[in-house]
Amino acid sequence: MKWVIRIFLLIIGGFVLAAGAGFFVSSEVKVQRTTDIFAMPEDVFPYLSNLESHEVWSPWHDGESHKGFVVNRVEEGIGQQSVWLCETDSCIPGTEEIRLVEYPAYVQSDLNLNGKIASATYGLLSDNADGSTTIFFEVNKDVGGFPYVQRLIKFQEVAKLESRLDRALGQFAALIEADGLVE
Repeated sequence: MKWVIRIFLLIIGGFVLAAGAGFFVSSEVKVQRTTDIFAMPEDVFPYLSNLESHEVWSPWHDGESHKGFVVNRVEEGIGQQSVWLCETDSCIPGTEEIRLVEYPAYVQSDLNLNGKIASATYGLLSDNADGSTTIFFEVNKDVGGFPYVQRLIKFQEVAKLESRLDRALGQFAALIEADGLVE
């Protein structure tokens, strides 16, 4: 019986230590990814500022793996909202609302990804020496508070977000190319 109590106390002690260490680790996850294309920012920007085009390239749902993608009747820009449901694990059900548009530089949106709050920035930088435009995606997400243990493994969340953003950048660049906007 002593061994059972010792094992139980060891497990509890390990959890308390992990929670204590997690308390001192930031809960914020910030991931940025970029790619370059040879297209004019003015031609590319509408694909960022209109959630209807996000259905094709969004990091949160992958092409055919979502269903019920709906965008409200607000024209592109601030206040436009989308909602989608998922059929596979490669898709995260959620909502997105555009909260800031700075033409032709960036779009910021608020996300609710399966009940977890995040923010995203989709932007363009055109000051490249070779004449290309840099597309950048940035996501800020909070991995949570108490019991703080999840903060110790937030590197897993970073890896998932990097993979999603890389895939989305590839799909976005392919969409721009398919529409004939690449010079």
